[in-house]
Amino acid sequence: MAGLLSARVLSEHFEKVIILERERLPEGPEARKNAPQGRHIHALLEAGLTVLDGLFPGLVQDLVQEGADLVDLARDAAWFQSGSWKVRYEGGPRSILVSRPFLEWKVRARVTALPNIEVWQGYGVEELLTDASRTRVTGAKVKGPEGEQTLEGGLVVDTSGRGSRAPHWLEAMGYGRPEEEQVGIDLGYTSRLYERPANFDAWKILVVNGRAPEAKRSGFISNVEGGRWIVSLNGYFGDHAPTDDAGFLEFARGLPSPHLYEYIRDAKPLTAPVSHKIPTSRWMHYEKMARFPEGFVLLGDTVCALNPVFGQGMTVACLGAKLLGEKVARARTSPEGLHAGLARGFQKELSKIVGLCWFLTTTMDLAYPETRGKRPFGLKAVQWSVQNMIDLTSLDAKACHAFYEVLHMRKGMEGLLQPGFVSALMAYNLRSLFVPREQRANLTTLPPAPGRTVPPAAPGERDVAA
Repeated sequence: MAGLLSARVLSEHFEKVIILERERLPEGPEARKNAPQGRHIHALLEAGLTVLDGLFPGLVQDLVQEGADLVDLARDAAWFQSGSWKVRYEGGPRSILVSRPFLEWKVRARVTALPNIEVWQGYGVEELLTDASRTRVTGAKVKGPEGEQTLEGGLVVDTSGRGSRAPHWLEAMGYGRPEEEQVGIDLGYTSRLYERPANFDAWKILVVNGRAPEAKRSGFISNVEGGRWIVSLNGYFGDHAPTDDAGFLEFARGLPSPHLYEYIRDAKPLTAPVSHKIPTSRWMHYEKMARFPEGFVLLGDTVCALNPVFGQGMTVACLGAKLLGEKVARARTSPEGLHAGLARGFQKELSKIVGLCWFLTTTMDLAYPETRGKRPFGLKAVQWSVQNMIDLTSLDAKACHAFYEVLHMRKGMEGLLQPGFVSALMAYNLRSLFVPREQRANLTTLPPAPGRTVPPAAPGERDVAA
Protein backbone atom coordinates (compact mmCIF):
# COMPACT_ATOMS: atom_id res chain seq x y z
CA MET A 1 0.00 0.00 0.00
CA ALA A 2 2.80 2.44 0.84
CA GLY A 3 4.17 2.19 -2.71
CA LEU A 4 0.81 2.72 -4.39
CA LEU A 5 -0.01 5.69 -2.20
CA SER A 6 3.41 7.24 -2.75
CA ALA A 7 3.00 6.87 -6.51
CA ARG A 8 -0.39 8.55 -6.29
CA VAL A 9 0.91 11.67 -4.50
CA LEU A 10 4.02 11.91 -6.67
CA SER A 11 1.97 11.71 -9.87
CA GLU A 12 0.93 15.31 -9.21
CA HIS A 13 4.54 16.54 -9.29
CA PHE A 14 6.49 14.39 -11.79
CA GLU A 15 6.12 13.76 -15.49
CA LYS A 16 6.43 10.01 -14.96
CA VAL A 17 6.25 7.72 -11.93
CA ILE A 18 7.48 4.12 -12.19
CA ILE A 19 6.42 1.48 -9.66
CA LEU A 20 8.75 -1.52 -9.47
CA GLU A 21 7.09 -4.78 -8.38
CA ARG A 22 9.24 -7.87 -7.80
CA GLU A 23 6.33 -10.22 -8.48
CA ARG A 24 3.61 -10.56 -11.07
CA LEU A 25 0.49 -8.91 -9.71
CA PRO A 26 -2.80 -10.83 -9.47
CA GLU A 27 -5.63 -9.87 -11.80
CA GLY A 28 -8.20 -9.73 -9.02
CA PRO A 29 -8.46 -9.21 -5.24
CA GLU A 30 -6.04 -11.96 -4.28
CA ALA A 31 -3.28 -12.03 -1.67
CA ARG A 32 0.18 -11.44 -3.10
CA LYS A 33 3.06 -13.85 -2.48
CA ASN A 34 5.32 -11.00 -1.34
CA ALA A 35 2.65 -9.73 1.08
CA PRO A 36 1.70 -12.82 3.10
CA GLN A 37 0.17 -10.58 5.78
CA GLY A 38 -2.54 -9.73 3.24
CA ARG A 39 -4.48 -12.88 4.12
CA HIS A 40 -4.98 -11.68 7.69
CA ILE A 41 -7.14 -9.03 9.29
CA HIS A 42 -6.20 -5.40 8.60
CA ALA A 43 -7.45 -2.26 10.24
CA LEU A 44 -7.61 1.26 8.91
CA LEU A 45 -7.73 3.98 11.55
CA GLU A 46 -9.81 7.07 10.88
CA ALA A 47 -6.76 9.15 9.96
CA GLY A 48 -5.86 6.63 7.26
CA LEU A 49 -9.42 6.49 5.96
CA THR A 50 -9.44 10.29 5.67
CA VAL A 51 -6.24 10.21 3.58
CA LEU A 52 -7.61 7.52 1.26
CA ASP A 53 -10.84 9.45 0.83
CA GLY A 54 -8.87 12.56 -0.11
CA LEU A 55 -6.52 10.84 -2.55
CA PHE A 56 -9.22 8.75 -4.22
CA PRO A 57 -12.57 10.57 -4.21
CA GLY A 58 -15.41 8.06 -4.36
CA LEU A 59 -13.28 5.08 -3.34
CA VAL A 60 -14.94 4.61 0.03
CA GLN A 61 -18.41 4.76 -1.53
CA ASP A 62 -17.35 2.20 -4.14
CA LEU A 63 -16.06 -0.14 -1.44
CA VAL A 64 -19.31 0.13 0.49
CA GLN A 65 -21.36 -0.53 -2.64
CA GLU A 66 -19.35 -3.72 -3.17
CA GLY A 67 -19.91 -5.05 0.32
CA ALA A 68 -17.47 -3.32 2.69
CA ASP A 69 -18.82 -1.79 5.89
CA LEU A 70 -18.30 1.87 6.78
CA VAL A 71 -18.52 1.86 10.56
CA ASP A 72 -18.67 4.00 13.65
CA LEU A 73 -16.18 2.10 15.78
CA ALA A 74 -17.56 3.33 19.10
CA ARG A 75 -20.97 1.96 18.10
CA ASP A 76 -20.13 -1.02 15.88
CA ALA A 77 -17.07 -2.49 17.61
CA ALA A 78 -17.23 -4.80 20.60
CA TRP A 79 -13.72 -4.48 22.05
CA PHE A 80 -12.31 -6.38 24.99
CA GLN A 81 -9.06 -4.44 25.45
CA SER A 82 -6.48 -5.54 27.98
CA GLY A 83 -9.12 -7.39 29.94
CA SER A 84 -12.05 -4.94 29.99
CA TRP A 85 -14.86 -4.16 27.54
CA LYS A 86 -14.98 -0.76 25.88
CA VAL A 87 -18.15 1.22 26.47
CA ARG A 88 -20.19 1.61 23.25
CA TYR A 89 -21.76 4.88 22.13
CA GLU A 90 -22.66 6.86 18.99
CA GLY A 91 -20.26 9.29 17.34
CA GLY A 92 -16.89 7.54 17.47
CA PRO A 93 -14.15 7.37 14.82
CA ARG A 94 -14.97 6.04 11.37
CA SER A 95 -13.32 3.08 9.72
CA ILE A 96 -14.00 0.70 6.86
CA LEU A 97 -14.05 -3.07 7.24
CA VAL A 98 -12.61 -4.70 4.14
CA SER A 99 -10.06 -7.39 3.34
CA ARG A 100 -6.53 -6.22 2.54
CA PRO A 101 -6.43 -7.84 -0.95
CA PHE A 102 -9.74 -6.24 -1.94
CA LEU A 103 -8.72 -2.79 -0.71
CA GLU A 104 -5.31 -3.01 -2.38
CA TRP A 105 -6.87 -4.20 -5.65
CA LYS A 106 -9.22 -1.22 -5.71
CA VAL A 107 -6.45 1.25 -4.86
CA ARG A 108 -4.12 -0.28 -7.46
CA ALA A 109 -6.79 0.05 -10.15
CA ARG A 110 -7.12 3.77 -9.45
CA VAL A 111 -3.38 4.37 -9.28
CA THR A 112 -2.55 2.50 -12.47
CA ALA A 113 -5.33 4.31 -14.33
CA LEU A 114 -3.38 7.54 -13.97
CA PRO A 115 -1.74 8.35 -17.32
CA ASN A 116 1.74 9.13 -15.95
CA ILE A 117 2.16 6.01 -13.78
CA GLU A 118 3.78 2.83 -15.06
CA VAL A 119 4.05 -0.50 -13.24
CA TRP A 120 7.04 -2.70 -14.07
CA GLN A 121 6.29 -6.23 -12.91
CA GLY A 122 9.08 -8.65 -12.08
CA TYR A 123 11.63 -5.89 -11.37
CA GLY A 124 13.73 -5.26 -8.29
CA VAL A 125 16.37 -2.68 -7.34
CA GLU A 126 19.95 -3.94 -7.29
CA GLU A 127 21.67 -0.75 -6.16
CA LEU A 128 21.23 3.02 -6.01
CA LEU A 129 22.85 5.43 -8.46
CA THR A 130 24.37 8.66 -7.20
CA ASP A 131 26.06 11.81 -8.46
CA ALA A 132 29.86 12.04 -8.38
CA SER A 133 29.90 13.48 -4.86
CA ARG A 134 27.54 10.78 -3.55
CA THR A 135 25.41 13.46 -1.93
CA ARG A 136 22.36 12.80 -4.10
CA VAL A 137 20.65 9.65 -5.33
CA THR A 138 19.97 10.01 -9.04
CA GLY A 139 18.28 6.71 -9.84
CA ALA A 140 18.63 2.96 -9.47
CA LYS A 141 20.06 -0.07 -11.21
CA VAL A 142 17.20 -2.53 -11.64
CA LYS A 143 16.94 -6.14 -12.73
CA GLY A 144 13.96 -7.77 -14.37
CA PRO A 145 12.81 -10.07 -17.16
CA GLU A 146 14.87 -8.11 -19.70
CA GLY A 147 18.03 -8.09 -17.61
CA GLU A 148 19.70 -5.17 -15.89
CA GLN A 149 19.12 -1.54 -16.74
CA THR A 150 19.45 1.86 -15.14
CA LEU A 151 16.62 4.24 -14.30
CA GLU A 152 17.34 7.93 -13.75
CA GLY A 153 14.93 9.96 -11.66
CA GLY A 154 14.47 13.02 -9.52
CA LEU A 155 13.36 10.99 -6.50
CA VAL A 156 13.72 7.34 -5.43
CA VAL A 157 11.20 6.08 -2.86
CA ASP A 158 11.81 2.83 -0.97
CA THR A 159 8.62 1.14 0.24
CA SER A 160 9.93 -2.42 -0.05
CA GLY A 161 9.15 -3.30 3.58
CA ARG A 162 11.06 -5.30 6.16
CA GLY A 163 13.35 -6.76 3.50
CA SER A 164 14.64 -3.38 2.31
CA ARG A 165 18.34 -3.27 1.41
CA ALA A 166 18.57 0.44 2.16
CA PRO A 167 20.86 0.02 5.21
CA HIS A 168 23.37 -1.83 3.02
CA TRP A 169 23.10 0.72 0.20
CA LEU A 170 23.62 3.68 2.52
CA GLU A 171 26.60 2.01 4.16
CA ALA A 172 28.15 1.31 0.76
CA MET A 173 27.70 4.99 -0.14
CA GLY A 174 29.61 6.05 2.98
CA TYR A 175 26.67 7.15 5.13
CA GLY A 176 26.76 4.31 7.63
CA ARG A 177 23.77 2.28 8.80
CA PRO A 178 20.75 3.64 10.63
CA GLU A 179 20.15 2.83 14.28
CA GLU A 180 17.78 -0.13 14.53
CA GLU A 181 15.35 -0.40 17.43
CA GLN A 182 13.64 -3.75 17.98
CA VAL A 183 11.07 -5.15 20.36
CA GLY A 184 10.98 -8.95 20.21
CA ILE A 185 7.47 -10.41 20.46
CA ASP A 186 7.60 -13.72 18.53
CA LEU A 187 4.05 -13.12 17.33
CA GLY A 188 2.15 -15.57 15.18
CA TYR A 189 -1.27 -15.06 13.70
CA THR A 190 -3.56 -17.53 11.99
CA SER A 191 -6.61 -16.49 9.97
CA ARG A 192 -9.46 -17.89 7.94
CA LEU A 193 -12.69 -16.69 6.35
CA TYR A 194 -16.17 -17.70 7.52
CA GLU A 195 -19.63 -17.22 6.12
CA ARG A 196 -21.26 -14.40 8.09
CA PRO A 197 -24.51 -15.51 9.78
CA ALA A 198 -27.58 -14.08 8.05
CA ASN A 199 -29.00 -10.89 9.60
CA PHE A 200 -26.30 -10.77 12.26
CA ASP A 201 -26.05 -7.20 13.59
CA ALA A 202 -24.83 -7.39 17.20
CA TRP A 203 -21.51 -5.85 16.14
CA LYS A 204 -19.47 -5.48 12.98
CA ILE A 205 -16.06 -6.15 14.51
CA LEU A 206 -15.23 -8.08 17.67
CA VAL A 207 -11.79 -7.71 19.28
CA VAL A 208 -10.54 -9.77 22.22
CA ASN A 209 -7.21 -8.66 23.76
CA GLY A 210 -6.22 -10.10 27.11
CA ARG A 211 -4.43 -8.27 29.88
CA ALA A 212 -0.65 -8.55 29.91
CA PRO A 213 1.29 -10.32 31.22
CA GLU A 214 -1.24 -13.04 32.08
CA ALA A 215 -2.89 -13.36 28.66
CA LYS A 216 -0.76 -13.91 25.56
CA ARG A 217 -3.57 -14.53 23.09
CA SER A 218 -5.90 -12.26 21.18
CA GLY A 219 -8.53 -12.69 18.52
CA PHE A 220 -10.54 -10.71 15.97
CA ILE A 221 -13.71 -11.20 13.96
CA SER A 222 -14.44 -8.56 11.34
CA ASN A 223 -17.03 -8.14 8.65
CA VAL A 224 -15.50 -8.02 5.17
CA GLU A 225 -16.93 -7.84 1.67
CA GLY A 226 -18.81 -10.80 0.28
CA GLY A 227 -20.96 -11.37 3.37
CA ARG A 228 -18.00 -12.91 5.16
CA TRP A 229 -16.15 -12.77 8.45
CA ILE A 230 -12.38 -12.77 8.64
CA VAL A 231 -11.20 -14.36 11.89
CA SER A 232 -7.62 -13.88 13.07
CA LEU A 233 -6.13 -15.53 16.15
CA ASN A 234 -2.85 -14.20 17.52
CA GLY A 235 -0.37 -15.40 20.10
CA TYR A 236 2.90 -14.13 21.55
CA PHE A 237 6.14 -15.97 22.31
CA GLY A 238 5.49 -19.14 20.36
CA ASP A 239 1.88 -19.64 21.49
CA HIS A 240 0.59 -19.63 17.93
CA ALA A 241 -2.78 -20.85 16.67
CA PRO A 242 -2.64 -24.12 14.69
CA THR A 243 -3.76 -24.35 11.07
CA ASP A 244 -5.99 -27.42 11.44
CA ASP A 245 -9.71 -27.01 12.07
CA ALA A 246 -9.81 -28.54 15.54
CA GLY A 247 -6.65 -26.77 16.69
CA PHE A 248 -7.90 -23.42 15.43
CA LEU A 249 -11.13 -23.74 17.42
CA GLU A 250 -9.36 -25.00 20.52
CA PHE A 251 -7.00 -22.03 20.42
CA ALA A 252 -10.03 -19.72 20.18
CA ARG A 253 -11.55 -21.48 23.19
CA GLY A 254 -8.43 -20.49 25.15
CA LEU A 255 -8.81 -16.74 24.55
CA PRO A 256 -9.23 -14.55 27.64
CA SER A 257 -12.93 -14.09 26.83
CA PRO A 258 -15.20 -16.91 25.58
CA HIS A 259 -17.18 -14.72 23.20
CA LEU A 260 -15.14 -15.18 20.03
CA TYR A 261 -15.15 -18.95 20.33
CA GLU A 262 -18.90 -18.95 20.90
CA TYR A 263 -19.46 -16.94 17.73
CA ILE A 264 -17.36 -19.15 15.44
CA ARG A 265 -17.84 -22.66 16.84
CA ASP A 266 -20.93 -23.27 14.68
CA ALA A 267 -20.07 -20.83 11.85
CA LYS A 268 -19.30 -22.16 8.37
CA PRO A 269 -15.59 -21.92 7.39
CA LEU A 270 -14.92 -20.83 3.81
CA THR A 271 -11.13 -21.20 3.73
CA ALA A 272 -8.44 -23.21 5.46
CA PRO A 273 -6.47 -21.44 8.22
CA VAL A 274 -3.22 -19.78 7.15
CA SER A 275 -0.49 -18.46 9.42
CA HIS A 276 2.15 -15.74 9.42
CA LYS A 277 4.86 -14.93 11.96
CA ILE A 278 6.28 -11.59 13.09
CA PRO A 279 9.38 -12.00 15.29
CA THR A 280 9.83 -8.31 16.13
CA SER A 281 8.48 -4.82 15.87
CA ARG A 282 11.26 -2.79 14.24
CA TRP A 283 12.02 0.90 13.75
CA MET A 284 14.89 1.95 11.49
CA HIS A 285 15.90 5.42 12.67
CA TYR A 286 16.84 7.05 9.38
CA GLU A 287 15.92 10.41 10.92
CA LYS A 288 18.86 10.09 13.34
CA MET A 289 21.57 9.55 10.74
CA ALA A 290 24.32 12.17 10.83
CA ARG A 291 24.22 12.51 7.04
CA PHE A 292 21.58 11.53 4.52
CA PRO A 293 21.59 11.75 0.70
CA GLU A 294 19.15 13.90 -1.23
CA GLY A 295 16.82 12.28 -3.74
CA PHE A 296 16.04 9.24 -1.57
CA VAL A 297 13.19 8.73 0.93
CA LEU A 298 11.76 5.73 2.76
CA LEU A 299 8.36 5.06 4.30
CA GLY A 300 5.94 2.34 5.34
CA ASP A 301 7.28 -0.89 6.86
CA THR A 302 10.66 -0.02 5.35
CA VAL A 303 11.01 2.50 8.16
CA CYS A 304 8.84 1.03 10.91
CA ALA A 305 7.18 -2.37 11.00
CA LEU A 306 4.74 -2.26 13.92
CA ASN A 307 3.06 -5.08 15.81
CA PRO A 308 0.04 -5.79 13.54
CA VAL A 309 -2.20 -6.60 16.52
CA PHE A 310 -2.64 -2.85 17.04
CA GLY A 311 -3.75 -2.20 13.45
CA GLN A 312 -1.66 0.91 12.75
CA GLY A 313 0.47 -0.09 9.74
CA MET A 314 -1.81 0.94 6.87
CA THR A 315 -2.65 4.23 8.55
CA VAL A 316 1.02 5.09 9.06
CA ALA A 317 1.58 4.31 5.36
CA CYS A 318 -1.31 6.63 4.40
CA LEU A 319 -0.02 9.46 6.58
CA GLY A 320 3.53 8.96 5.32
CA ALA A 321 2.41 9.22 1.69
CA LYS A 322 0.37 12.33 2.47
CA LEU A 323 3.40 13.91 4.15
CA LEU A 324 5.58 13.02 1.15
CA GLY A 325 3.17 14.74 -1.21
CA GLU A 326 3.13 17.86 0.96
CA LYS A 327 6.92 17.99 1.24
CA VAL A 328 7.43 17.58 -2.51
CA ALA A 329 4.79 20.22 -3.27
CA ARG A 330 6.57 22.74 -1.03
CA ALA A 331 9.98 21.86 -2.47
CA ARG A 332 8.74 22.26 -6.04
CA THR A 333 7.69 25.84 -5.36
CA SER A 334 10.70 26.87 -3.26
CA PRO A 335 13.72 28.68 -4.76
CA GLU A 336 16.04 25.92 -3.48
CA GLY A 337 14.19 23.23 -5.42
CA LEU A 338 13.61 19.53 -4.82
CA HIS A 339 17.02 18.62 -3.41
CA ALA A 340 17.52 21.16 -0.65
CA GLY A 341 16.90 19.15 2.48
CA LEU A 342 13.70 17.41 1.38
CA ALA A 343 14.90 13.85 2.10
CA ARG A 344 16.28 14.51 5.56
CA GLY A 345 13.36 16.76 6.49
CA PHE A 346 10.86 14.15 5.37
CA GLN A 347 12.44 11.40 7.49
CA LYS A 348 12.45 13.66 10.54
CA GLU A 349 8.79 14.60 10.18
CA LEU A 350 7.81 11.02 9.43
CA SER A 351 9.43 9.96 12.70
CA LYS A 352 6.90 12.10 14.60
CA ILE A 353 4.04 10.12 13.04
CA VAL A 354 5.78 6.83 13.72
CA GLY A 355 6.77 7.81 17.25
CA LEU A 356 3.21 8.03 18.59
CA CYS A 357 2.31 4.60 17.23
CA TRP A 358 5.58 3.08 18.44
CA PHE A 359 4.99 4.40 21.95
CA LEU A 360 1.44 3.05 22.14
CA THR A 361 2.31 -0.44 20.88
CA THR A 362 5.62 -1.02 22.62
CA THR A 363 4.32 0.26 25.96
CA MET A 364 1.77 -2.55 25.89
CA ASP A 365 4.13 -5.21 24.49
CA LEU A 366 6.84 -4.47 27.06
CA ALA A 367 4.41 -5.45 29.83
CA TYR A 368 5.35 -9.06 29.05
CA PRO A 369 8.58 -10.14 30.80
CA GLU A 370 9.42 -12.29 27.75
CA THR A 371 9.47 -9.27 25.44
CA ARG A 372 12.96 -8.39 24.25
CA GLY A 373 13.69 -4.68 24.08
CA LYS A 374 14.87 -1.63 25.94
CA ARG A 375 12.65 -0.68 28.85
CA PRO A 376 12.75 3.07 29.49
CA PHE A 377 12.88 4.50 32.99
CA GLY A 378 9.44 4.81 34.55
CA LEU A 379 7.85 2.27 32.19
CA LYS A 380 6.00 0.37 34.92
CA ALA A 381 4.36 3.56 36.17
CA VAL A 382 3.28 4.43 32.61
CA GLN A 383 1.90 0.92 32.08
CA TRP A 384 -0.04 1.08 35.35
CA SER A 385 -1.63 4.37 34.33
CA VAL A 386 -2.33 3.13 30.79
CA GLN A 387 -4.06 0.02 32.16
CA ASN A 388 -6.18 2.21 34.42
CA MET A 389 -7.01 4.43 31.44
CA ILE A 390 -8.17 1.37 29.50
CA ASP A 391 -10.31 0.20 32.41
CA LEU A 392 -11.77 3.70 32.77
CA THR A 393 -12.89 3.55 29.12
CA SER A 394 -14.99 0.48 29.93
CA LEU A 395 -17.41 2.71 31.88
CA ASP A 396 -16.84 6.35 30.90
CA ALA A 397 -17.88 7.30 27.35
CA LYS A 398 -16.18 10.71 27.51
CA ALA A 399 -12.87 9.13 28.52
CA CYS A 400 -13.30 6.48 25.83
CA HIS A 401 -13.86 9.17 23.21
CA ALA A 402 -10.68 11.00 24.25
CA PHE A 403 -8.78 7.71 23.99
CA TYR A 404 -10.23 6.99 20.53
CA GLU A 405 -9.27 10.46 19.29
CA VAL A 406 -5.61 9.75 20.08
CA LEU A 407 -5.70 6.13 18.91
CA HIS A 408 -7.23 7.13 15.56
CA MET A 409 -4.79 10.03 15.24
CA ARG A 410 -7.36 12.81 15.25
CA LYS A 411 -5.09 14.26 17.94
CA GLY A 412 -1.61 13.65 19.26
CA MET A 413 -0.81 12.70 22.83
CA GLU A 414 -2.00 16.15 23.88
CA GLY A 415 -5.50 14.75 23.46
CA LEU A 416 -4.95 12.86 26.71
CA LEU A 417 -3.90 16.04 28.52
CA GLN A 418 -7.27 17.77 28.41
CA PRO A 419 -8.30 18.86 31.92
CA GLY A 420 -11.48 16.77 32.00
CA PHE A 421 -9.67 13.60 30.96
CA VAL A 422 -6.71 14.15 33.27
CA SER A 423 -8.93 14.72 36.30
CA ALA A 424 -11.02 11.63 35.52
CA LEU A 425 -7.90 9.48 35.13
CA MET A 426 -6.28 10.82 38.30
CA ALA A 427 -9.43 10.05 40.27
CA TYR A 428 -9.54 6.57 38.74
CA ASN A 429 -5.86 5.98 39.52
CA LEU A 430 -6.55 6.84 43.15
CA ARG A 431 -9.62 4.62 43.22
CA SER A 432 -7.62 1.71 41.81
CA LEU A 433 -5.49 1.69 44.96
CA PHE A 434 -8.48 0.79 47.14
CA VAL A 435 -11.20 -0.75 44.96
CA PRO A 436 -10.84 -4.22 43.39
CA ARG A 437 -10.68 -4.13 39.59
CA GLU A 438 -13.83 -6.17 39.09
CA GLN A 439 -15.77 -3.49 40.98
CA ARG A 440 -14.51 -0.55 38.91
CA ALA A 441 -14.36 -1.93 35.35
CA ASN A 442 -16.51 -4.05 33.04
CA LEU A 443 -14.50 -7.27 32.86
CA THR A 444 -17.22 -9.72 31.87
CA THR A 445 -20.20 -8.31 29.96
CA LEU A 446 -20.07 -7.65 26.22
CA PRO A 447 -21.91 -4.31 25.99
CA PRO A 448 -24.94 -4.00 23.72
CA ALA A 449 -24.89 -1.50 20.89
CA PRO A 450 -26.35 1.93 21.70
CA GLY A 451 -30.13 1.75 21.84
CA ARG A 452 -30.17 -1.87 22.95
CA THR A 453 -30.57 -3.06 26.51
CA VAL A 454 -29.65 -6.73 26.15
CA PRO A 455 -26.08 -7.86 25.39
CA PRO A 456 -25.79 -9.65 22.02
CA ALA A 457 -26.05 -13.41 22.05
CA ALA A 458 -23.87 -15.70 19.97
CA PRO A 459 -25.53 -17.04 16.79
CA GLY A 460 -26.05 -20.48 18.32
CA GLU A 461 -27.59 -18.98 21.46
CA ARG A 462 -30.03 -16.94 19.37
CA ASP A 463 -31.09 -20.05 17.48
CA VAL A 464 -31.81 -21.92 20.70
CA ALA A 465 -33.78 -18.99 22.12
CA ALA A 466 -35.91 -18.89 19.00
